[in-house]
Amino acid sequence: MAKIFCTKTITESSFKSLEQKGHEIVTWDDLNKGPIDRQTLISSAKDCEGLITMLSDKIDEELLEQCPNLKVISQYAVGYNNIDTAATKKRGIVVTNTPDVLTHATAELAFALLISCARKIVQAAKNVEEDKWKGWEPKGFLGKSLKDTTVGIIGAGRIGSSFAKMCHGAFDSNILYYSRTKKPDLESDLDAKKADLKELLQNSDVISLHCPLSDETKLLLDKETLSYCKKDAIIINTARGEVINQDDLIELLEQGHFHSIGMDVTTPEPLPHSSKLKSFENVLIIPHIGSATETARKDMSDLVCKNIENVLENLSPLTPITY
Repeated sequence: MAKIFCTKTITESSFKSLEQKGHEIVTWDDLNKGPIDRQTLISSAKDCEGLITMLSDKIDEELLEQCPNLKVISQYAVGYNNIDTAATKKRGIVVTNTPDVLTHATAELAFALLISCARKIVQAAKNVEEDKWKGWEPKGFLGKSLKDTTVGIIGAGRIGSSFAKMCHGAFDSNILYYSRTKKPDLESDLDAKKADLKELLQNSDVISLHCPLSDETKLLLDKETLSYCKKDAIIINTARGEVINQDDLIELLEQGHFHSIGMDVTTPEPLPHSSKLKSFENVLIIPHIGSATETARKDMSDLVCKNIENVLENLSPLTPITY
């Protein structure tokens, strides 16, 4: 029977079927330790047939050459830019991910970030917690209305499209989207318009990032492109931290650009204590919790385990990546 190593604690009930078939599951004792360290990852993976990995786990040639028995890597995420897929393809290792099951949870989180930023909810709550609130004020914590706004979606895949529908339904938002391909459903259902990046940034009141990290999207928003944005725009990032040049973002924030910024992802994660991003009252940073609902995380756990089970039984995985 196979040995499977999981680099973080996930929903334990998801292992039941694998365990019933005699497979050994080893989970790293990660409580309050952050990502697994490199040497522990390599030493734990070297005699395994299956790996359950996180975005923070670097899976490269160095690791793979020490894992001669490895058959499947089941990524506990949609993105998989932490995995050297050329190296896995060369070795015939199957790589899978978890699309669909976290779509609504992540779009929901982006929507919550948007409302929190627009209406200054965190600042207002902090004011109460610190006993600074003296009573109702006509001009206290005035936020930005989201009704009839133009929302620009960068990356109109499953999550971006779900977020667009939420904004259109709740705020009657006009939807612009930047994507490699046209999205007929978005255009017919929401009257959305495909735009180039400059047009989207110049015309959007809200800009929400949902694109995968790739050579094309890395540092997509830098000083030049960020300067196209409206000075009072709201930017929401639940995609990848590396999509934004954070130094350029900080420079523009210091110059008074942007109503607010909501970030579920940063570079690095976590940010160092000294990061200037933490000093801005209008920047809300949360700890990469896009898919963090009980339902989504249970579904993700079930899917990574089912993908491994299928590969070990010489069946097709449910959600393989396409090489």
